[in-house]
Amino acid sequence: MSLELAPRPFNEEIRAKTVLSTGLIDSPEPELFQIYSDLAKDVSGFDKASFSLYDLDFQCPISSTGYEEDRNGQKYARDSLNVCSYVILDSEPLLISDMSKHPTWKSHPRILDGSGTLGYAGFPVINKDNYALGTLCMLNKTPKSLDTNQIDLLKKITANIALLLDLRIEQKEITSEKILNSLINFRKYDNELSIQDFEAFMSITSNLKVSSSDALKLIEKGICIKVGSSVELTTKGRELLSNMKLRTKPMKKIKLSGNQAENLIDNMFAELK
Repeated sequence: MSLELAPRPFNEEIRAKTVLSTGLIDSPEPELFQIYSDLAKDVSGFDKASFSLYDLDFQCPISSTGYEEDRNGQKYARDSLNVCSYVILDSEPLLISDMSKHPTWKSHPRILDGSGTLGYAGFPVINKDNYALGTLCMLNKTPKSLDTNQIDLLKKITANIALLLDLRIEQKEITSEKILNSLINFRKYDNELSIQDFEAFMSITSNLKVSSSDALKLIEKGICIKVGSSVELTTKGRELLSNMKLRTKPMKKIKLSGNQAENLIDNMFAELK
């Protein structure tokens, strides 16, 4: 039997489009957001915490803690029994200390059969354009409520998540614009150069191995030169790269563990207070 859909926000189409522009629905990257789920669980004292985004049809967990199963990258229908789907309808958190006594949710099948959680707290993650892109939700097996200080801290955590999402979208837009402008400048340099030549050129500037056959036209135009078994930029090639205003740099990922992770969490708590 199919369930009714949960209500959708009034700005659902543009809201969901913005969610997709984060690139996180198909590639969740939980390592970027795990710290926020961990902080939410620690701040609230609840058993579980999860940060999710919502496309048109599904709740898509990005990072979670306290769950036995791996929820990251999974998709859950935004139906009428999905409590978290209701959180994105409002700018204020949905706080339910005991779902078994709530007029709406006391009849939820998982409450009736005893398999569900009773304490619930859901905070909307609202971006700079006032779109509720996701939620930071906490669940507790037994009834549980939050005090004013905890609520304020959790609001700050969700604000940090929203900022990270905004920066991610902005960076993707900037990167796309830079690549487009660099391609235009590349073609202006010599309109005989192709997309394949552009790909070879960018690979060379990124210190990736490119064969002399793939860089043949670049070599013919004096942009590159063969040095031994590798292909390198000439002075003309470096000038072209400078005119394109696009510098490629390797991204570094930092993994924290043990005392490093604990110190990071302590510092984040200090900044939140």
